Amino acid sequence: MGKAGTLDRVAQLLVALAALVALANGAFMLVSPLDWYGFVPTVHFTGPYNGHFVRDIGAAYLACGLMLGWALPDLRARRLGLVAGGLWLAIHAFIHIYEVSVGICGPGIFWSDAPGVLGPPLLIAAALLIVRRRVANGL
Repeated sequence: MGKAGTLDRVAQLLVALAALVALANGAFMLVSPLDWYGFVPTVHFTGPYNGHFVRDIGAAYLACGLMLGWALPDLRARRLGLVAGGLWLAIHAFIHIYEVSVGICGPGIFWSDAPGVLGPPLLIAAALLIVRRRVANGL
C-alpha cells in the first residue's frame, strides 16, 4: 500500500470521525431536541429551549455529515464535497471563538464545548491538508 495509501486512509479516518459526530449530533437534535438540550450542559447559557431552533441546527449538522459521508470514498475527487461538508462546521466553530473573544461567553463554556465544536472542523482541515498535498504532488 505504501505511504500514499496510508495518508489516504488517515485522511479518510479523520473525515469519517467528523462525519459520524455531525450525523449523530444532527440526528439527536432532530429526533429529540428537548433531550439534546438537556444533554449538552453548556447550551443553557445560550438562552431558553427553542425546539425549532435546535432542529434547524440539527438539520445543518445532518447536512454536513451527509456531505462528508459522500466525499469519504474518494476525498481527492470529491474534495469540494469535503469543503462543503466542513464549511458550516468551521463557521460554527469561529462563532464560538468570536463569542469567547468578545466576552459573550466565558472560557469555561468555550473549553467545555471545544471538543464537539472545534474538533470536527479541525479533523476536516487536517484531512484537507493531506488531500491538498496529495493533489499538488500528483499522487
